[in-house]
Amino acid sequence: MKIAHFNVDQYIKPYLRDNIFIHSVQENTKILPFECITIKTASIINAKTLKKLPKLQLIVTRTVGTNHIDINYCKDKNIAIYRILDYGSYNIAEHALALLLSGMHNILFCQEEIHKGIFSYENWLGTSFKGKTIGVLGTGRIGLEFIKRIRAFSDTIIAYDVFQNEKAAKDLNFTYVPFEEFIAKTDIMSIHAPLTPETTHIINGNVIRKMKKGSIIINTSRGGLIDTKELVKQIKKFNFVGLDVLENEESFSIYNPLIKFKNVILTPHIAFFTDDSVKNIAKETYACIQNYLDKNETNKVL
Repeated sequence: MKIAHFNVDQYIKPYLRDNIFIHSVQENTKILPFECITIKTASIINAKTLKKLPKLQLIVTRTVGTNHIDINYCKDKNIAIYRILDYGSYNIAEHALALLLSGMHNILFCQEEIHKGIFSYENWLGTSFKGKTIGVLGTGRIGLEFIKRIRAFSDTIIAYDVFQNEKAAKDLNFTYVPFEEFIAKTDIMSIHAPLTPETTHIINGNVIRKMKKGSIIINTSRGGLIDTKELVKQIKKFNFVGLDVLENEESFSIYNPLIKFKNVILTPHIAFFTDDSVKNIAKETYACIQNYLDKNETNKVL
């Protein structure tokens, strides 16, 4: 099988074989003979981009999400799709916790003063976990990894998910509650849900208005889960907001309204990106290709 990898950076390149391209599929200008391509979210897979790949049989997305792929078009063309379901859930859970601790203890916020030669505690009253209710939105692999870690900081953890994992709730000592109760009780929210039509803007203006004054929200999942315009409108309601993902992050610029707020920490979609994860991504990419060749449907989307 002729294989090509798109969106390859310097970190994963040493672990990939075959044909390697640093650019996305839509940037390809030639007719290519590949039967399999592997991609990231920067590659938009649709009828237009696939015209240059007439022999394509298999797409492996080196991501959990598939919203960058026109699933219906691929189905019509009998192109199989596989994805990497887990290349290290703990990496993202660790990053969510890092954002949370950085904000609660002003670790990043105080750096500007320090770099000006001011070494004073007076402006930097921190926030303790004691007495706070942790709310976890989404209890898939990453959500559960986050709960394992946050358990060391808080005795009160609640969760919301349409698909409830009662065994995990018992083992990790957290409680599922209805969405309205989840919103009303949560002091510190960490979001770990997939982006679907049902979850798009699940944190909207109405939800934010119902949240506690001084709440904290962390999102390492997908930017579209939060209505950015409403978040900006009500940003003063939050103690702080930590975001590794944004709506329309591919067009991020210095004009993004979230930059100007002193209670916001942004990181550029790096929660997954560790020395360990890039090795796992490469390994799982080839496992998906082998699964396709073996007619094994593990990790198959279509």
